[in-house]
Amino acid sequence: MACYYAKRHADVKVLVMDFAEEGDSTKRLLGGVDAARGKVDELYGSVFRLLSDAESKSSGLTSWLWSSDIDITAHALQVAQHNPHVPDNLFLVSSGAWPRSEDPLPEDRRKQIGKKIKESLERSRETWKLFCDTDGDRRPSPFTMLAYSLCPFAVVPLHLSKADLDRTETMLGMMNEMRKSGEISTQVLLMVWNMVKSQKDEPIEHKGLMLPFTPSKVSLDILDACNKRIAGMAKDPSFAGLFVRGSPETPDVEFLRSTIAVMRQLADNVLKPAEELGMPFVHMIDTLEASGKKQLKFASADVTYTAGEDVVRGVDEAVRNLSLKFEAMTVDAR
Repeated sequence: MACYYAKRHADVKVLVMDFAEEGDSTKRLLGGVDAARGKVDELYGSVFRLLSDAESKSSGLTSWLWSSDIDITAHALQVAQHNPHVPDNLFLVSSGAWPRSEDPLPEDRRKQIGKKIKESLERSRETWKLFCDTDGDRRPSPFTMLAYSLCPFAVVPLHLSKADLDRTETMLGMMNEMRKSGEISTQVLLMVWNMVKSQKDEPIEHKGLMLPFTPSKVSLDILDACNKRIAGMAKDPSFAGLFVRGSPETPDVEFLRSTIAVMRQLADNVLKPAEELGMPFVHMIDTLEASGKKQLKFASADVTYTAGEDVVRGVDEAVRNLSLKFEAMTVDAR
């Protein structure tokens, strides 16, 4: 979504802060899983590892605790310098894409770091849009907690299954408790059901939800069961304020229409090269239209993918629609 936003808003600087332990966003933005390995070690091997080093006062993120004049953008990499498929106005600060063990930051220190990052962006002459990627932690890591300090709204992606909803409910419960204690103020803006099987390309209305495609019947049945649980959580007075548009008084249909998005299962011959080659979908559709061809070929190591025009356009439409919905909701929620 960050690439789509950057493409639509060339006058805005888009900053992606990758807080995920494995750095999936970092790897894709830097050119794909294989190409990114050496770049990650070279560019980001130690930036965030200094986060928990309370003695470091001259380098790394912890230096922000003692400095009065910090420019977070000085730590950000212009991604297009390393991956020409990415828009020029997209920048990255990464966790280092390496598993590690971090001690929790004290609440006051974490909030101070978050405040300094936001103040740095606000002081900039440029207009910045911030996207943070985190792990789906049932019990949030120190980096996820820092992301909560930075972001007023959260987008929660999950698979359309009761098992994944169980895990997500635990995470939402943790968020709710942290909101109650005053540790964070982040609210859930959007929940996205991912990898939903499509039966037809035709859009449908289903129980008040406008879906951009027709899911299979079993997917619709699971969707109804899972949405009922989420709506029940939003109505629970003990979860008041967790959802931007949820409350005991809000009708279920209204809540679900404004909080739920459904993403179809994307074609592997477009999804896999995007992951392996670091080629955003928005670049793929631009390449297709510029070429005038009816298909695209992607060579990734020993695998060559071929995707027809209809398949590429289908993936672009699905992700673009989600990006536009997210953007509209963000503006409306302010």
